[in-house]
Amino acid sequence: MTITDKMLHFSISFLVFATAFLYAHLLDLSLFWCYLTAFLGALALGITKELIDLKWDWKDFLADGLGIITSAIIIGILMLI
Repeated sequence: MTITDKMLHFSISFLVFATAFLYAHLLDLSLFWCYLTAFLGALALGITKELIDLKWDWKDFLADGLGIITSAIIIGILMLI
C-alpha cells in the first residue's frame, strides 16, 4: 500500500491536534482552551500547507478536517476514562 497525500494530511493533522492538546493540558488549561488551542493550531497548519502549495485542494483540506475531528473524538473518549 502506498501512502497518499491525503493520508499524510489526515495523520499530520491528527498528530498536531493530539500534541497541541497534550501540551495545553500539561499547562493546566481548561478543557475548552485545550480543544480550542489544538483545533486552531492544526487548522492553521493545514491552511498554511495549502497556501504554500499555491493550489487549493479541498480534498486535502477535508483530510485535515477529518484528522482533527478523529483526534478530538478519541481524546474526548479517553478523557472520560
